[in-house]
Amino acid sequence: MGVQEVPYSLRLEPQTMKKIRALAKLERRSINMQLCIAVESYLKKYEQEHGEIMTEE
Repeated sequence: MGVQEVPYSLRLEPQTMKKIRALAKLERRSINMQLCIAVESYLKKYEQEHGEIMTEE
């Protein structure tokens, strides 16, 4: 897990946050880790369907 260069404030609907919190508790993870896993899963699925996402390094 990398270190984020610039902090980013994520704004979610209250009901969405409640669901993330419930999943994190169920999986015995922090909310941050639950969100990281969700984003990584989304990116992996996206790249499988559309190809690699190119980034500037």
